[in-house]
Amino acid sequence: MHETCSNNLDSIIVLLANPNTYRGQSYAQAAERLGLHVLWAIDIPDKLASEWNMSLSVDFSDHDESVRTIVDLADEKQVVAVLAIDDSATLIAAEVCSLLGLPHNSRAAAMAARDKLVMRQHLQAGRVLCPQFMSFHHNENPEDISIHIGYPCILKPLLLNGSRGVIRANNPTEFKTAWHRVRSIINNAVGTRILVEDYIPGQEVAVEALGSDTGIKILAIFDKPDPLEGPFFEETIYVTPSLLPQEDQLEIESTLISSAKALGLRLGPIHAEFRLNEHGVWPIEIAGRTIGGLCSNILSFGSGRSLEELVLLQTSGSNIDKFTIDDRSKGVMMIPIPKSGILRKINGIKQAESIDGIDKIEITAKLNYPIYPLPEGDGYLGFIFAYCQSPYEVVEALRTSHALLQFHIESEILLEQIK
Repeated sequence: MHETCSNNLDSIIVLLANPNTYRGQSYAQAAERLGLHVLWAIDIPDKLASEWNMSLSVDFSDHDESVRTIVDLADEKQVVAVLAIDDSATLIAAEVCSLLGLPHNSRAAAMAARDKLVMRQHLQAGRVLCPQFMSFHHNENPEDISIHIGYPCILKPLLLNGSRGVIRANNPTEFKTAWHRVRSIINNAVGTRILVEDYIPGQEVAVEALGSDTGIKILAIFDKPDPLEGPFFEETIYVTPSLLPQEDQLEIESTLISSAKALGLRLGPIHAEFRLNEHGVWPIEIAGRTIGGLCSNILSFGSGRSLEELVLLQTSGSNIDKFTIDDRSKGVMMIPIPKSGILRKINGIKQAESIDGIDKIEITAKLNYPIYPLPEGDGYLGFIFAYCQSPYEVVEALRTSHALLQFHIESEILLEQIK
């Protein structure tokens, strides 16, 4: 791999992130290994930023002020790149890069990869396979909507990710129940509209890729061996290399390229979800970021480079066209949250890590804090990583290891204020 990264401390890469992002540590480690100077712009109040010794606090909900803050920073420091590592800041990064004359995806492309309705509109216009879809304000009457749509269908918020708020409904009764649940979720999060689209049956895969001036390069296709049929869509196991026939993998690559073109994504990381059935390859989501959670930890390239190192090398101007992909059979399980409550204790970790093929287990949920499963929740209990001789053995190792973990979750007692 050809690398030209500089250790000039006057040159910095600005990374925009949420304070609770899973990706932060991986990017921080990647920057340290590469000797790159990174300045973190965190969506956190000034007071907390100073207490946490953060370099820069930015309010992502105030788009214009966030852009001004980072552009003003460039007057003082030599900013060579601005990268959003979470969906919530992709529009800010795109506009800042445009104003500073840095390589970037357009603001329109960032919006198409951020907003699920805009994504569907762009994919449809680009003649990529697309389900029937409609968007409604969350205050509309679900009774009226439920009699005019087809079933089964999917309800989803426009601006959330990780399957949060995504619910399948098979009939009008389920639709009305799902509607009220999704509306409650977005009332506590972001957005005012609900997307309703036809359910797409079939096998689901995830794809990790990088876009550059020479085109889009697929880094990995992940099979998802557990069925994702609803009513909620909690992901568990990712395993690669894919066992799909070569013709299916080529069709996935072609669809990814067509989808990215339709959205306008051409530079940087792309994470995509597809479903395959007898009609072809259907995009579920195309995002302008790296894979979620700690799942990228199983990927390595060249002489052990991480996915985040590749992204930072590209962002800092290095040529990454020539690199090799580690083709070992590997996988990760995102440990699902079985129920709501307070996580008190976890047993069986050492035994679960002793299973042949298991590399390590990382528990990310905090003890004595509340946890919530999908569709309301937005996290995992942790991650199990495995390397084996074949994808089949990877899946078996992950399932065996997970079965040995015991999570003790107490019901949460909610106190009401006496008036």
